[in-house]
Amino acid sequence: MEQKNNQSTSVAIDPFFEEIHDGEWNACVGPQGDAENYVDGYIEAAQELAAAVLDKRLYISRDTLVMPILYNSRHGLELSLKYAIDRLHKTGMLMAAHPANHDIESHWQHLQSAAVGSVSALGDSTLRRLISDLEPYVKSLAAIDDDGQELRYAKNRDGQASLSGKTIVNLRHVRQSIQKLSELLRSLKLRVLEIEEERHTGTHTANCSRKDLAEIARILGDTSTWRDESFLEKKEIVTTQFGLSSGKFSDAIDAIRKSRPLAASVGLEASLKHLSDEKAVEVLRLWVEAHPLKEHNDDLGLDYFDRDWEKYKEWADRTKQFDDAARGMLSVEEFADLETLYYLGRDRVYGEHYERLLNRAILSFGRGITSENVRHLMSKTNLLDAVADGVEKAGRTSLAGRLRGLRATDQA
Repeated sequence: MEQKNNQSTSVAIDPFFEEIHDGEWNACVGPQGDAENYVDGYIEAAQELAAAVLDKRLYISRDTLVMPILYNSRHGLELSLKYAIDRLHKTGMLMAAHPANHDIESHWQHLQSAAVGSVSALGDSTLRRLISDLEPYVKSLAAIDDDGQELRYAKNRDGQASLSGKTIVNLRHVRQSIQKLSELLRSLKLRVLEIEEERHTGTHTANCSRKDLAEIARILGDTSTWRDESFLEKKEIVTTQFGLSSGKFSDAIDAIRKSRPLAASVGLEASLKHLSDEKAVEVLRLWVEAHPLKEHNDDLGLDYFDRDWEKYKEWADRTKQFDDAARGMLSVEEFADLETLYYLGRDRVYGEHYERLLNRAILSFGRGITSENVRHLMSKTNLLDAVADGVEKAGRTSLAGRLRGLRATDQA
């Protein structure tokens, strides 16, 4: 009888990228990852390695782990500079991209030259400060490794010993420097992301970001004082702090005037597009009456069988009366205005988006508003606070104050 050799076919297990269903230690990479993971990861690895050597007193590992510590620091810095350049270029703040290479000093100079006033000047004082603060770290690492080779290999491209001009590195000092560098890189990344959101508002000049303009508005104060002698002193402070000529200072003033929230911060209030002050106060006064503040023990009852049905009916009747009154009081445009102000105040949205969001809301209602539309908005327990915040963002500061006073009047 012929014997068959049954050899089982084994499936090779990938030593690094095997797909294992583990909810605790699966890390997201590739399409599930993010560019920020690379930016943050290498500098974080440098911090953790330095901490491990020093905190665990790994004396034997000093000479072997110092290289990955330094390389990860350098690579984290390189990725952060590239990240900033790429995203600032996409926003239009940085006119030119940078050639693809590993020269960290060249990347830093690309940002620095823009920061000190070239044609593509970086119009944000915070960015300019952060880029300047990075200089000692860039200079130090670029001086010993200009292309990312010397910290990875014992010999450089020329066949010479790497780091031939250095003999010792103090890991305590390195750890402190990595911590400071990490904080700078995190601040740089966050500021770049903030700028991307700010640029969508259209509130900026070639030399000043929205954040800069808000600070300038704070320094200058109410426009009623702009004819005073003190205004010249304030102008001097602004032009010196932000490096502005008289013409660029005028550009900043114009940009402030065009922004609803920034204009309001210097006393130039804007009216709402459709909702009048009196109508806003009237409808929200009714809302306050229909939604009095509750005591801790004043509820409708969570237990279905012990519920106070009389109180529940009273609440339902009062709510319906208010909804009907609000619906009859507001036109489609006015209701859309109120709803827009609610979401503008509730969400993390700049006031410059008010009119765009309002137009979208009006279109969404078509020919009219339904009772469901009204109930959905008027049932919000934070309606008064959110609308007041939205009104302030939209540049109607005095009305925001009146609305916030409604609850105080209700409690009096």
